Amino acid sequence: METRVRIVTVLTERTFAIARSSADAFERVILELEERGVVGRGEAAPTRYYGQSAGGVAAALEGVEIPDPWDIEGALAKNEHLPPTARAALDAALHDLAARRLGVPLYRLLGLARPEPTSAYTLAIAEPETTVEEAKRLSSFPILKMKVGGWRDVETVRAVAAFSEAELWVDANEAFSPEEAPDVATELKSLGVRVIEQPVPASAGPEALRRTTEAAHPVPVVADESAIVAGDVPGLAGCVSGVNVKLAKCGGVRGALAMIHTARALGMIVMLGCMVETSLGISAAAHISGLVDLVDLDGAMLLADDPFEGIGYEEGRLIFSDEPGLGVRPR
Repeated sequence: METRVRIVTVLTERTFAIARSSADAFERVILELEERGVVGRGEAAPTRYYGQSAGGVAAALEGVEIPDPWDIEGALAKNEHLPPTARAALDAALHDLAARRLGVPLYRLLGLARPEPTSAYTLAIAEPETTVEEAKRLSSFPILKMKVGGWRDVETVRAVAAFSEAELWVDANEAFSPEEAPDVATELKSLGVRVIEQPVPASAGPEALRRTTEAAHPVPVVADESAIVAGDVPGLAGCVSGVNVKLAKCGGVRGALAMIHTARALGMIVMLGCMVETSLGISAAAHISGLVDLVDLDGAMLLADDPFEGIGYEEGRLIFSDEPGLGVRPR
């Protein structure tokens, strides 16, 4: 088997700002596995928040060992030492390769129905006037997810809620203290916000999330930074309404399925999220989107220069091709 690793830099159409950082260029790592002329691909989306860099992930992927590409579980176990986002790239490439060799889309390989997801579209933190104009431009999108980093941004949510007919979700990325978060949740609920994501720092613990969840009820509060892998989910039961599953956090499709099934067993809702990724990374998650309640797979929609094609994006809808595997290819 031939293994190829490369780093690509992708640009967003607009600066992508959240509570803790902002950027308009993102380094992504592409892994290719070639076996008898068939190529499987996967993407790693490293982020400094989780202590990962593109260079470090690429170096780790250069050393992957794959005795049998059909044995996906065995190959992932042998490379368990990889950083989570590197495992996600390996996981996707192995699934893509197997499904391509069988001539079926990944969702068929997994025994799932053809997904028809509609994703939220994210409005990054910006000046209120800029965000309002962007929300007006996106008036045909059914779901808008607004990033907030403080009370000033809550006022921007109020301005958008005053005219937008879209369902509004709010993601705080840990911006509020445990003391102020319940008041924020109460205010967002009064504005008609439908989902609140990670209002407090993960380090504050589940109890801080529980108090905010009680204030937000019946609006669901979803844990993101507090829910990395399946083992984190049981400790959040009763403290949040659900969890945000991201392949880059949990190590790929297999890790995501474990998180989804754990959350379901505990009666929790599930959001399927992403980083800023190309269509390659988004497609791996999109194939399991039929298993979740909330879809936030807009990473490639935010790009000015997606280097992959195969998935279509139409006002928040993800439209699959009939190609096997992940269904995407380099432009």
